[in-house]
Amino acid sequence: MDPSLAINLVSLLISLIALAISAYLAHRQASAAHGANLIPVIFNSFREWRQPDFVQTQKYILASLSIDHDAEMGLSGIPEPLQSQIDKVAIFYDDLGKLVAYRALDWKIVVGTFGVTTVKVWAELRPFIYREREIRGTRHMACFEDLACRAKDNPPVELHKKMGLRSDPGS
Repeated sequence: MDPSLAINLVSLLISLIALAISAYLAHRQASAAHGANLIPVIFNSFREWRQPDFVQTQKYILASLSIDHDAEMGLSGIPEPLQSQIDKVAIFYDDLGKLVAYRALDWKIVVGTFGVTTVKVWAELRPFIYREREIRGTRHMACFEDLACRAKDNPPVELHKKMGLRSDPGS
């Protein structure tokens, strides 16, 4: 083999290795930046979920909505100001569902954190939302429904086990 050909091949090999390493590091940096950009979204969701008016409305949905109001009215048939309060809760879950559906947030983070309540709130709002779909002629709150289905199919307790979350056996 010609020495200059061998040198060229070694140079080419080194260049390809450097290119592969650069591509790998660029991918890792982009992933880290994406994760860092999502931190404010996640913390804002946590904050909203803990607001007293949000918590109170969610409790009302779970305990009294279907007793006090007929689902045949749909969401739009619920009187104000209750309708706006319920919309705020439903839209919260629909927005989380959008972030999951469009892969802006990892569904495991959302389901692992909000999954149990998502399923419960969806179960109570489902008849109202389905009626609202008939009224509007749209697939109203489709991302909320998808999120609830993901949460129902992947219970948070199972996700936590897969993640290796530990329990304190001494408590």
